[in-house]
Amino acid sequence: MKLTIIIPVYNAENYIESCLISCCKQDLKSTDYEIMVVNDGSTDNTLEKIIPFTKEYSNIHLKSQKNKGHGAARNIGVTLSKGKYIYFLDADDYIAMNTLGNLIELLEEYNLDMIVFSSMTVKNEQQIDFNHSHLKIEINKILSGIDFLGTHDYLPEVWRYITKKSFYLNSGVSFYDKKFVQDSFFTPSLISKTERISYIDYDVHRYRKSHNSISRNKSFEHLKTHLYDMCFSVHELYRLKNNLAGKGATNNKVVQRLHIKQQHYVFIIIFRFIRSHFKISELKNILSDFQAIGAYPLDKYRSSLGNGIQLNLLLVFIFNRKYLLYPSIIAYRTVKKLNFKLEKNDTLNKH
Repeated sequence: MKLTIIIPVYNAENYIESCLISCCKQDLKSTDYEIMVVNDGSTDNTLEKIIPFTKEYSNIHLKSQKNKGHGAARNIGVTLSKGKYIYFLDADDYIAMNTLGNLIELLEEYNLDMIVFSSMTVKNEQQIDFNHSHLKIEINKILSGIDFLGTHDYLPEVWRYITKKSFYLNSGVSFYDKKFVQDSFFTPSLISKTERISYIDYDVHRYRKSHNSISRNKSFEHLKTHLYDMCFSVHELYRLKNNLAGKGATNNKVVQRLHIKQQHYVFIIIFRFIRSHFKISELKNILSDFQAIGAYPLDKYRSSLGNGIQLNLLLVFIFNRKYLLYPSIIAYRTVKKLNFKLEKNDTLNKH
């Protein structure tokens, strides 16, 4: 079997059908690939939407487990996979028609460990699709993973990559039993191990900007888990940087890029913390921890912005100065509470 598409799914009843349909409309024989759906403890009607597909298509398989997060679900998918190549796809996204066959041919022809392709962002109501069955795609450059990381501003999302399974298993890289942000350190860790990777300007993936996405969930428990999973990713990038440091000029560029990525996540953590209800003492502990591993202050991230987005430059200036940061958090939250009370009073007065 040539390919296994691994789809972890949790409460995606509105999207899983279009995702699976897109996987079935490919330029591969059904006997040449399988679709491994790992139901990660969904509590809505997701399971009911998947079962008819498993009955209609012999190459769609379903595995259910208690909710453990995308990482654990993907690991199970790899364990059960039979394909020579593996592809991780999120349940609320989909792929363009007749694209996977072309990608598999390129992986085989050039003996690649990984292939990288393009993605298009779509909104809930959009179904932008193209038929690529007659499009001729060629490989321009094959690089080692280190050279790729050193010369490309890589994107971490795993659905941008198809990987040879034997390479994946031999790399020693796998997902943690975490719910969020694993791609941030998983992808560069895996890329750093390969000797043959290539990027092609080929429009394959559709990223759906849904109203129920992770970034839009505002529950306290969700935000807490997301925050500390992101902190974990900062530490994993620190570990990866240390492993790659001091191995040559190209690697130095890689380390610099990883450091900027690491501080980008620190920036997001601070930004989201400000908008949350967590105690400032928690942020103080987090920043002290980051300072100990060189992830804070945001020196490299500040330089990467250049003279670009002025708001981000201002935020970095404040974030890097605790004597400004902590009072700013108090002021922001005070104004937010005041606005909420005013809006509530306006609503009551109208009734």
